[in-house]
Amino acid sequence: MTYDREEWRLPWPAPVRPASAPTVVPPTDPTPPPGAGSTAASLPEPDPELADPYEPTDTEPTEPEPDPTEELGAPAAVPIERHPQPPPESWDEASAGPGSPAGSVRPPDTTGTVDAPERPRRGRGVLAVALAALLGAVLGTVLTLAFLELRADRETDEGTAPPTEEAPDDEAQDEAAPVPMTVEATSVVPAVAEAVTPSVVRVDIPLEEGGDSALGARASLGSGVIYRADGYILTNEHVVRGSDRVRVRLSDGELLDAEVVGRDELNDLAVVRVEATGLPAITFRDPEREPIVVGETVVAIGSPFGLDASVTTGIVSALNREIDLPDDPEAGGRLVIPSLIQTDAAINPGNSGGALVDTQGRLIGINTAILSATGANQGVGFAVNVRQALVSADQLIEQGFVRHPLLGVGGKDVDPRIADQLGLDSARGAVIENVQEDTGAAEAELRPGDVIVGVDGEPIATMSQLVAEVRGRQPGDEVELAIIRGGDELTVTVVLSERPRSDGG
Repeated sequence: MTYDREEWRLPWPAPVRPASAPTVVPPTDPTPPPGAGSTAASLPEPDPELADPYEPTDTEPTEPEPDPTEELGAPAAVPIERHPQPPPESWDEASAGPGSPAGSVRPPDTTGTVDAPERPRRGRGVLAVALAALLGAVLGTVLTLAFLELRADRETDEGTAPPTEEAPDDEAQDEAAPVPMTVEATSVVPAVAEAVTPSVVRVDIPLEEGGDSALGARASLGSGVIYRADGYILTNEHVVRGSDRVRVRLSDGELLDAEVVGRDELNDLAVVRVEATGLPAITFRDPEREPIVVGETVVAIGSPFGLDASVTTGIVSALNREIDLPDDPEAGGRLVIPSLIQTDAAINPGNSGGALVDTQGRLIGINTAILSATGANQGVGFAVNVRQALVSADQLIEQGFVRHPLLGVGGKDVDPRIADQLGLDSARGAVIENVQEDTGAAEAELRPGDVIVGVDGEPIATMSQLVAEVRGRQPGDEVELAIIRGGDELTVTVVLSERPRSDGG
């Protein structure tokens, strides 16, 4: 056992004994000195050999004898009070210290001493800080997830997700593919792909016997969208052009023979049918109730280069684009596919006829063409608007062809130069360049130089918008055109005629 060195100090100065000083032996005379009390006679006689002024005694101390000098006024000697404490139980002679005989050194007085405080263990402090940091991270993650879940539930309760549109057919659309709920654009693509991919197929045109093609067993390939659950599939006309034999591969790998039901060359649309029921038909977005807007996220799904179920994503880059078709003199010259959706979602050969859907998995367009100098995607793709796709598909299924209304005018967009020449307030509308004979426009006495600025109360800004408005109607329908003629605003009613059909429909 070790002790602080201060504890080994004596509680009072030890008397200095000369080496030659004789040993003092107490007197043996039992007679007490004069003035001593009667208590002196009762004290035992100390043993000179055992007495040690530094050792404690077991007997109680008695009152000191009165000093006779106090009566004479001499200062009395003040005795030194000693209060020795017993040594600790663990102390023995071996603890007296090296070089000292047993009993020559007084044991340490441990009464009232305080042990030095333990030094804090640094390892425990570091561990406590680490545990506290881990607990804080876990708690923060839990609170964040709870907040995000609460916000998603609140958005759902407030009606963030628009209702699913009704299918165009009463029974065939009962088994439509499920539509995922609206979430953040960064996380919606996997859900959309999972929901829509089963509704997208691959369309192959087999080679005729003896034919040759770099594609091996296919003369051409494209994609298609399951329009109805009873086997009707919507695709592009140019995918099935020139062939009545078509094969369709479903998303589960099943290969089925299909027949071409009808073609709409003017809008590059066609419908084929397979002998199957219970197919996962796609859902549609109604652009009249929920217009497509520039900048919204879209997902393209198809089979580019024969790679089935390929998914790409992008945005709506522009609306009301048009693609020129070969001129048709019988139909009045220049023809276009109007009101196309432009997107930067990757579209490549084989994507034609595939689906362009919004973030709820609803069809907004049929991928049809790309603008490229190399033949591959360069970030400019086009899709036929779902509005025109529905009109054409329903007529093809019902009668095998599409009746196209005809206004009977040719024209172009009003640009700033034309607006200045005609004295228009703004460069908006479609200026008429020619009027076809025996058409509704001729009967309504429309003339070159008239500027059409509205259809049935809806303003138009381009010739493409005018064509799209006309094609959304049927032959024989009446339309009211708002025109500007010589600076005057007029309203003219025109009965739409029917465009001549080609042999292909």
